[in-house]
Amino acid sequence: MKRFVLLAALMTAAFVLSSNLPARALSTDGIAASVPQFESAATYVGPAPATQKVHLVVFLAYPNQAAVDSFTQAVNDPASSSYGAFMTPDQFASTFAPSPSTYTTVEYVLVGAGVQVIQTYANRKVIDAVATVAQADAFFHTIISQYKYNNVTYYANSIPAVLPSALKGIVMAVSGFNNFATHVAQPPHVQNPLTTPFGYGPLDIETAYNEPVHLNRATGQGVTIAIETAYDYLDGDATGYWSAFGVKRTGYLFRKFVDDPVAQGLPLPGQSDETTLDMQQTTSNAPGANVLVYEGVDPLNSTFDDIYEATVIDPRVDVVTTSWGSCEAGSDPNEVAADNDLFEQGAAEGQTRFAAAGDNGSRDCGTNNPPDGLPGQPNPINVDFPSSSPWIGASGGTSLVLNANRTIKSETAWSGGGGGFSQFFGLPKYQTVVPTLASRVWRNTPDVALDADPNTPYALFYLGSWALAVGGTSCVAPNLAAMYAQFDQYWGHRLGLSQTGLYNGFRLHTYPGSAWHDIVAGSNGDYAAHPGYDNATGVGSLNAYNYMLQIPRTRGALPLARRSVWHR
Repeated sequence: MKRFVLLAALMTAAFVLSSNLPARALSTDGIAASVPQFESAATYVGPAPATQKVHLVVFLAYPNQAAVDSFTQAVNDPASSSYGAFMTPDQFASTFAPSPSTYTTVEYVLVGAGVQVIQTYANRKVIDAVATVAQADAFFHTIISQYKYNNVTYYANSIPAVLPSALKGIVMAVSGFNNFATHVAQPPHVQNPLTTPFGYGPLDIETAYNEPVHLNRATGQGVTIAIETAYDYLDGDATGYWSAFGVKRTGYLFRKFVDDPVAQGLPLPGQSDETTLDMQQTTSNAPGANVLVYEGVDPLNSTFDDIYEATVIDPRVDVVTTSWGSCEAGSDPNEVAADNDLFEQGAAEGQTRFAAAGDNGSRDCGTNNPPDGLPGQPNPINVDFPSSSPWIGASGGTSLVLNANRTIKSETAWSGGGGGFSQFFGLPKYQTVVPTLASRVWRNTPDVALDADPNTPYALFYLGSWALAVGGTSCVAPNLAAMYAQFDQYWGHRLGLSQTGLYNGFRLHTYPGSAWHDIVAGSNGDYAAHPGYDNATGVGSLNAYNYMLQIPRTRGALPLARRSVWHR
């Protein structure tokens, strides 16, 4: 769901969700896509039109997953001699990608079935295709049907999509068999009743968290941030926000459009509140950073799959943020594993990624209604994906009250901040040093937290005027990305996984010291904040400058200038 809160009301936009199997998918299981969970809450209408076109994203498996895991863990482990020796996208592809002949075979099989291949990628991990419903049904031995929910008709596969024998063991997942999110995952209508900004601005956040930019030590210059999002923003909303808060931008801001294979066209401005928020937070808190906004035309899983692919293979991208996601319990395990492979490639390249941890507290599936809940079931204790990926910094939420001089007066866990433990991903090595985890078997979230409470809100300039102030963990992820852009500039190279620094104090027994603000009050529902790591706020919030100085120094990382090549 979209991590965006308007005042005290939760406003969500969700990925379409699927089966709730807790195991990691295997490329040999033969399943291309599970049946969407929420068909049980919809009314069957009939078969989808045979000639209707669907956009499919085909994921290939790595031929040697263990080698990818070993390398990526080593270059992000301060105890390893190869710590910081990140690869470029081309180096990663030449070392770990499926072979050119395997990639060509998948293309050949698709084209032989009448499927149109519309895009291939240098890392040979993903193939974009367009098929008619009839072609998809026949090729994947499924049935794409029409369903009605809340008086809206959408399409979805009514039985699992199965890989043909020629692709078993090669392809691990295929997304795009439904378009539920196109109709239900729409941003809310944001009211704009204000003539002046209300809520925290850049200087408030930079001062409260003692960021390098506040101390005139770094602005993010030379670093490139990617925003992964659906929909667009208005140029006037960017300049209006910067002007009001005195932001002096030196980096560029540029759009990268992703996916329009069935000619949907560009979105309306009123759909773009989330993208506007993310853009304003990143560009203002890292005014020297270059910002690339990877914009999908819709919030479909298949569109976000392509967005993840695009940011991973772009050699310019140093830091990544996304404010979109969905609860794990409703996710397709094959697609989760496939997306996680892309995030792992980013970590192997030294990218630092952040994702909003959720705005429904410890029960991230939300309202127990489609698309956020599980029909007919109690709302489970659950975390959010992609923030639950071990290769992403899960960004949780606090309630932040400031003194008149913008220093922190109080900070507690925000009741809506996502957190708990994954049922897809095992306990990563970087969390084994933490003594107070909710689970010692599974990946724990969040990793870190900043202000997210809509009652201690952020200002938003939207559609040409000031909107009601906003909150949510979608305010946190872009601010953490802006922080890390400052850190990258200060040290002159990429820093890789944020968790390397976030958990360093536990490794060295220096936590919390002067680098972390340990949050010890409040809860997110099932998890209470307490001394040390907790599943409501992670390690807490940061004294960013002091935190930056304790991040383990990477060895062998290429200077930023070597990676910031401009390619269009």
